[in-house]
Amino acid sequence: MATVVRKQPEISSLFTKLINNNTLQHAYIFEGVAGSGKYEMATWIAQGLFCQNPTEDGSPCLECNQCMRIAQGEHPDVSTVEPDGMSIKVGQVRAIKEEFAKSGMESRKKILIVKEMDKMTTSAANSLLKFIEEPEGEFTIMLLTTELQQLLPTIVSRSQIIHFPVREINGRIEDIMACEIPEKSATLLAHLTQDTEEALNIYEDENFNKIVETIWQWFLFLSKNDERAFIYIQTKIMPLVDNRETSSLILDLLILVYQDLTAICFEQDRVLAFSKHRNQLEQMATSSMKSELTQILTALLNGKKKLDRYVSAQGIFEQIALKVTNLTI
Repeated sequence: MATVVRKQPEISSLFTKLINNNTLQHAYIFEGVAGSGKYEMATWIAQGLFCQNPTEDGSPCLECNQCMRIAQGEHPDVSTVEPDGMSIKVGQVRAIKEEFAKSGMESRKKILIVKEMDKMTTSAANSLLKFIEEPEGEFTIMLLTTELQQLLPTIVSRSQIIHFPVREINGRIEDIMACEIPEKSATLLAHLTQDTEEALNIYEDENFNKIVETIWQWFLFLSKNDERAFIYIQTKIMPLVDNRETSSLILDLLILVYQDLTAICFEQDRVLAFSKHRNQLEQMATSSMKSELTQILTALLNGKKKLDRYVSAQGIFEQIALKVTNLTI
C-alpha cells in the first residue's frame, strides 16, 4: 500500500472512484499543511490514470513501467511546475500551455501538477486561468498549496478544492517510532512534519540534535531576558545555518517551545513537542508569562512570513530577540 493511501485514505478512495468511473474534473486544488501528502497524492493519481496493471480496486500497481516513470518524474505526459526561485513565473506557465497544446506522447491524457501554487505571480496565474477556462484535450490539473487565500479567486472558483486534513499526532508518532527513532525525538519530529520520510531525513541530519539543544538554550535566554540571547544568535545559532531550510527549522522549533508553554499556561490538552523539558516549562508557566505569549507567538509567526520572503535570517532572529526580551523585562 502506498504511504499516501494510509495517510489520506478518504482522499485516495475518492480519486480511485473518480478514475474508475472516468469522472475526473479537469482542475483540482489540493489544500493543506506541508507534509500532508498533497504531492504524493497527485503523483499517485497520475499513476492511477496511466497504470498498466491496476489492482482489483483500481489503484495503481506502483511497479509497472508507467508507474515507475511517473514516480521518477520521467513520464512525457505528466508535467510538474514549481517555483523558479521565489515564484512561478508566466514563462513557465506559457511553456506548459505550449506543451499541453500538443497531443499526448503515449495517450490522449495529460497531467499537470503545480507545486506551491500560492507562489505563482499574478500574470502567471491569469495565464493559467485562461488555460483552465478554455480546456483543450483530455487533461487534469492539480494545484498544490498551503495557503488557499493567496490563490486567484477566479482560479479557486473554477477548481474543486480538496482539503488534506492534519493526521492525528499519535499516529504520526507511531509511524516515526517504527523507523527506530526514540519516542521523545519522534514526538518532536511529528510536530515538525506530517511526512514520516521527511521526519526521518530531518532526524538523520548530523546537526539536528545540536540545533534542537541550541534552540532550547536560546529559549532559556529569551525567557529570562538574559543579555546573552542577542549575542547567542551570532555565536551559536548562525554557525548552524547553512540554508533557508535550516533557518525555517530554527523558527519552527522556537515556535513549538512557545506553543508547549502556551498549552501548559492555559491547561490545554496537547502532546508536548519538547516533552523532555516538561518540568522546566511548568516552572515557567507564570501569570506574567501567560500575558506575554500572544505577542511572542505573533512575533515568531511574523518572522516566518519574512523568512518566506527571503529576508535575512540573522536579522529576523535579532528582531525576535529584541521583541521577546523587551516583553520580559
